[in-house]
Amino acid sequence: MEPSQDQRLSQLLQTQQERTLTTAEQSELEMLMEIYQAGLLRKAQALNESAKRGAMK
Repeated sequence: MEPSQDQRLSQLLQTQQERTLTTAEQSELEMLMEIYQAGLLRKAQALNESAKRGAMK
């Protein structure tokens, strides 16, 4: 996730706590959450692969 996307995600989450998001904001939040979750999945898969390789030594 790009730093600008991360910042925007934080802004939208904060705004969501303060008021109801507009339809456009909600769509943007959903898109950014998907990007964030995909990044987490890639990191978890990389960690898993690293652990497997370390255990194989």
